[in-house]
Amino acid sequence: MHVRTLIAAALLCLAAAGVPAAPAAAQQPAADPVATMQSGKELFEKACRLCHGLDRSLAPPRDAALWPQIVKRMVAYGAPLNAQQRPLVARYLAAQSLFALKCGACHEATRVVGDQPGPRDWKALAERMAAHARDLEKKGKAPAAFTPQELADIAALLQVVIP
Repeated sequence: MHVRTLIAAALLCLAAAGVPAAPAAAQQPAADPVATMQSGKELFEKACRLCHGLDRSLAPPRDAALWPQIVKRMVAYGAPLNAQQRPLVARYLAAQSLFALKCGACHEATRVVGDQPGPRDWKALAERMAAHARDLEKKGKAPAAFTPQELADIAALLQVVIP
């Protein structure tokens, strides 16, 4: 009993000092958003085209919070996605919907590309457009501002679908 008390006290002291409870090897770094988006896109294209056209899955755009349940329902219908793959597909679909709902309010994806060939800094573009959206939101002319996660997902999506 005395040993348990000492261990509990030691853990509390470590936590108070800011030392993580899990060893560094157990902590995983945040996944690369572009690689995550690419995986979600590939899984979506492979699994969802088995039953219907890919454009049907994206119309109409839905709230991001709905996609995990929709993907889960599609798995129940037979979509070949395991538990690790489902969140990747849901995130990709959520980013597509987010782009359609927030960016598509002003322009289509083809307008984003413009005339400049070659790689682009999609993160900088997403941040610039988010600042523009904040200005429009203040005037009541745009949907709600972007969260940092939404910006990261839109930048990753654009890099995957418009390299």
